[in-house]
Amino acid sequence: MKVTVTWHGDRRFVGRGPSGVPVLINFGPGETAAGPPPGPAADEDGTRPAGPSPVELLLIATGACTGLDVVSILQKKRVAFSGLEIEVGGRRAPDHPRYFTRLEVVYRLKASPGARPGPEHALEHAARLSMERYCSVGCSLRADKSWRCEVVPEDPRAT
Repeated sequence: MKVTVTWHGDRRFVGRGPSGVPVLINFGPGETAAGPPPGPAADEDGTRPAGPSPVELLLIATGACTGLDVVSILQKKRVAFSGLEIEVGGRRAPDHPRYFTRLEVVYRLKASPGARPGPEHALEHAARLSMERYCSVGCSLRADKSWRCEVVPEDPRAT
């Protein structure tokens, strides 16, 4: 796979991969590839950055990658669910290159009304398979990984 990243002035870049879909990448004020400076993440004029930083994108990509694995596995197991949220947090080394030393992933599965009991076991199994075997983004990181699974009932008023 090959991607192209082009500079668009100031601290903004646009990346394109084989899909052709552009991704805006933005460094905040004083931020480098090693991470942001201390303080709020806003541009000089007080506005928020126009896009995520490369480090944010890495965590987002990890969440999307493992999420696709988990959804696919749960569907193959015929687990009824109406939603999945993945929260990915990371701790970074204090010195450059400040790589991730630890990833913590929380999977929140929204169980469908009337679903068979026991989606917790299926979710845990799917998460383990993804984090240990299938998620190429997560497996490419040298960080220690841990995960936690939660199953929440669907709110009938939310429909």
